[in-house]
Amino acid sequence: MSFEILKQQYGDLTEYVIQETATSNRCVVVPELGGIIRQLSLRKGVTLFSLLKTPATPNALRKDTQSASELLFPFASRIPDGKYKFLGKHYQLPLNNDDNAIHGLVRKNNFTLVEQVVAADHAYLKLSYEIREPEGYPFSVDFTVKYKLSADGIFSLTYEAKNIGTEPCPTMFGWHPYFQLGNELVDAWKINIPSDTIVVFDNRMSPIETAPFPIEGSMPLFKKALDNAFIVKSGGGKAITQLISENQHVTLQIEQETGEGKFNYLVVYTPPSRDCVGIEPLTANVNSFNNGEGLTTLTSGNSVSGTIKINLV
Repeated sequence: MSFEILKQQYGDLTEYVIQETATSNRCVVVPELGGIIRQLSLRKGVTLFSLLKTPATPNALRKDTQSASELLFPFASRIPDGKYKFLGKHYQLPLNNDDNAIHGLVRKNNFTLVEQVVAADHAYLKLSYEIREPEGYPFSVDFTVKYKLSADGIFSLTYEAKNIGTEPCPTMFGWHPYFQLGNELVDAWKINIPSDTIVVFDNRMSPIETAPFPIEGSMPLFKKALDNAFIVKSGGGKAITQLISENQHVTLQIEQETGEGKFNYLVVYTPPSRDCVGIEPLTANVNSFNNGEGLTTLTSGNSVSGTIKINLV
């Protein structure tokens, strides 16, 4: 069979490898550390590209403060002072980033492997985590993520959240990968952002308004620093961000499902190291727990889900 799932040790961590033996396409998942993808490699032609920048050792992965590849739920980005108001009630989240609550409540927690499937043309893992009324978020939600690798060279991430409590709860989801293309630096790349609207932040990186983003097509990243949120343009239920290396004749495509309750926002960030780009699909705007922009109010017994796909062309 062309696909296989392997279980192996990575220092004191246990990880699972989804692999296509014919192409060496693979993704490596660490359930006990927030269910993150530690490695994603996809082939174009004769070259196998390692696409994610993550800390290089198990210990560094545990101590990572940059949220490399982390799953962000039930909120992403910053909530200033950790305070939010939902359905007329005020809540206080623990502060974990200066004077902010940041990146949700599932990161670095131990996920449970609930399903693994190997078929002729694909393989996948499904992981789960139970949120049970933690401090500042007195709601009960079952969160799952499915990682799938297909014979057509597409990697997909599908999340689902189900409210198993009795009261409505606020939710948003984001994924926080840092993408790399070979050993090139960011200055050699171009990016195509599927948006004509940029989010304007205040000095606490919280949205205050929007403005036109008039750049069409590919934008050179040479000497350009980005740490911006965008409202994406949807066409046919999807939006595609392209990271382009003309020198290597390869384009990384990040496709996010769009539409009601889906990934209608995007954050793009160029770290000071200039060797990767954060491209972060979001289901809602930054600080949506307060501004309500894209926020899903999940009623009792109901679920919300969405898919992100990665491939090379």
